[in-house]
Amino acid sequence: MKHIGMDVHSTTTDLTVLNSKGKEILYRRISSRELDLIDFFKSIQGEKRAALEESQMADWVARVIEPYVSELIRCLPQHNRLITSSENKCDSEDSRNLADLLYMNKLKSVHHPDGVYRALREGVRAYWNASQQLTRDKNRLKAFFLFNGIHCEAERVYARRYRKEYYGELGNRGANVALAQILYLQTDSTTERKAMHLRLLRQVAKPVQDSIRRLMTIPGVGEIGGCTIAAYLENGWRLPNKRKLWQYGGIGIRRHTSNNRGYEAASLNGNRYLKNVFMTAAMWNITSGKDGSGLRKLYERDQAAGADPKKARRSLARKIAVIAQHLLRYQEEYDDEQLTVIMAH
Repeated sequence: MKHIGMDVHSTTTDLTVLNSKGKEILYRRISSRELDLIDFFKSIQGEKRAALEESQMADWVARVIEPYVSELIRCLPQHNRLITSSENKCDSEDSRNLADLLYMNKLKSVHHPDGVYRALREGVRAYWNASQQLTRDKNRLKAFFLFNGIHCEAERVYARRYRKEYYGELGNRGANVALAQILYLQTDSTTERKAMHLRLLRQVAKPVQDSIRRLMTIPGVGEIGGCTIAAYLENGWRLPNKRKLWQYGGIGIRRHTSNNRGYEAASLNGNRYLKNVFMTAAMWNITSGKDGSGLRKLYERDQAAGADPKKARRSLARKIAVIAQHLLRYQEEYDDEQLTVIMAH
């Protein structure tokens, strides 16, 4: 068995090959072109496995070389301390270290969905990015008005019907009206782009529309939240237990303890899109949810037990994550009366 570590870049790829005893038998730098990658792997005789770190090019490279290896691992860079913390860091060393980690079976593989869920993830990420860009553009516009001493009211400043009024007020203050017009054009363009991404997201979500509809029965989970959960949790079975689910969803706990001393705090890692959905749903149930609902009762129970409000909110978000996973697994809709059963799983 040959073990091949790949350090992939946009123009070149460094490859180190180890034999079955872990000894380096070949190092080569080639161009990151399809034919060159295929020729290299064809030239390595016998059974072989390869590893590369997750990157912008990883998906394409994996599809190119997968037919020519018995196993391919795409791994998370932040888990490869031998590479990220090395004092001797260069492309050739990185490929060698990857090959060593592959030989020792110390690499953490990244899950990659196929077909429908892959397209749904792309749609979800694109929508969230467009939404974040629109928020930034709106903040820039409001900041411009505040800089000129004009306090904007809620969403009124973005409406087209009031713009002539705002332009006049800017002119009276000697502000740069042309710059305001450019900022409005940018905001309008981003708004339209977000709408286009929403239409695309709805299109790619059609094959799993039933799952999204079930997720939307959870109080506080809307259409975008349902699409996001379905995109990353898929059919609900990809994560084996609730602790893995919380860690992946960014709502777990990080612990730093030694000799029974230390501290616990909220996790800093995980999927930021899922975290946003779960934490937003929790806040909605706390602030706007129906009195007497099952989720509100769970939060009030934690509060009555003396839990810190932030911890109680995070605890509710974790419960919502477990409920979402359960609905996907068993194709059920949310029901307050089933909360006890779901929490026991």
